[in-house]
Amino acid sequence: MTELSFVILCGGSGSRLWPKSREKLPKQLLALTNGKTMLQNTIERVQTAIKKIGSTRYKIYVICNADHAHIVEKQTENACVKIITEPKGRDSAPAICIASLLTCNDTITFVLPCDHIFDDAAFVNCCLKAVDVLYYNQAIVTFGIKPTRPETGYGYIKYDSITNNTVEFFEKPLIEFAERYVEAGNYLWNAGVFAFKNGNMIECFSIFAPDILDSCVNTIGLIVNTTSSTIALPSSFSECRAISVDYAIMEPLTRKLYKTYVVPMTIRYNSYWNDIGSFSALYDELLHDTDVDNNVKRGDVISWKTKGCYIDSEEALVATVGVQDLIIVNSGDAVLVCDKSSAQDVKKIVDQLKRDKREESAFHKKVFRPWGWYKNVEGGDSDGFKIKRIAVYPGKRLSLQSHNKRAEHWVIVRGKAKVQVGEDILILEKDQHVYIPTLALHRIENIGDDLMEFTETQVGDYLGEDDIIRYEDDFGRV
Repeated sequence: MTELSFVILCGGSGSRLWPKSREKLPKQLLALTNGKTMLQNTIERVQTAIKKIGSTRYKIYVICNADHAHIVEKQTENACVKIITEPKGRDSAPAICIASLLTCNDTITFVLPCDHIFDDAAFVNCCLKAVDVLYYNQAIVTFGIKPTRPETGYGYIKYDSITNNTVEFFEKPLIEFAERYVEAGNYLWNAGVFAFKNGNMIECFSIFAPDILDSCVNTIGLIVNTTSSTIALPSSFSECRAISVDYAIMEPLTRKLYKTYVVPMTIRYNSYWNDIGSFSALYDELLHDTDVDNNVKRGDVISWKTKGCYIDSEEALVATVGVQDLIIVNSGDAVLVCDKSSAQDVKKIVDQLKRDKREESAFHKKVFRPWGWYKNVEGGDSDGFKIKRIAVYPGKRLSLQSHNKRAEHWVIVRGKAKVQVGEDILILEKDQHVYIPTLALHRIENIGDDLMEFTETQVGDYLGEDDIIRYEDDFGRV
């Protein structure tokens, strides 16, 4: 059996799903449709496909931004995957080029996004068909979804319905073109899934995007440790041209009449495919879980004379009266109210937040770190005080650090901690506390087998995260 490689693209910020999705914890790392994150669901889908194909020689890669590496590691710790981190997102073409160079030329590689919902059985069937095509042909295979309606939010693939050869790619069309495509019958939604033999994809890059190939070859040559579970691409990768594989490879490929095939995926009455790119798409995905008035409700929600709404509250009660077709999301530190028809425009709010340099564009109230997480409970950077709830994973520790403008008071509420303050070493357990003066060297470590939590009360004239001087750090942040 030919060796298989599955490459899961885990980049992007998911700005149209703000405030649930944010730059430092985007949609692909959230549990949006069930109890597992989008990434975890995608890995399970891939594992099912590998079993059905019957290959014992395979690798699973997840390509993500370096800022998300510690979260991806936590979510995939039992999945036997290799993580590739990008210092800066460069879109899909450079990521696919890197993936093509990681294994031998005859390896069959599948590339897929991790923020799509598939009928798993239909997805596996398409993978089997793609393997058959690639066994006999030097081609690039794409997955296409037979449209169920005119849709302006997806790209389209025009194909020969007899030979399944790809004719042309089209980006998101105007509604009149989308209607024409659906009526014609030989257009498919572009599912963003590609399959190919590595050697053939490398040849395509050498013809159509040689600058990207050269950059990626140089990047691979600079990787220090390829045996680690996480491969960090060097900073030089950031200089690679940013472009999607559709523009860089697939469009010129079809114009030159090279062999490209599309594998159609039929959406049956009881199956589904969805690109979870907005709250309206998420609402459509969760229609099976609506109330009698077609409302999707998450968290503490009470509604009266409310119809067709998506209402999601992570904190506090949300009550609605006499509204229809709205998106209402309360994430604790931000509230979004949006007409469902304007779901694509949520990104404009994120753009405004970035222009105003507001941290709500990037961070949630609960912020994940390689050692655990913290949550702001009360106070701001300039309020004179701030209270945090902090959790540390077993065996992990924060950096050895000091602060110029604040003092801190820690109270252990769960677990067992080893604390350093200056030259003193303390072992603290639940309901014990320690005071850290301004300028004092300090560090905390979880020495128990379970999650350790403590409260941190900060007092000072300025309490921003940039008032940290690190001396030692287990995660390379010094």
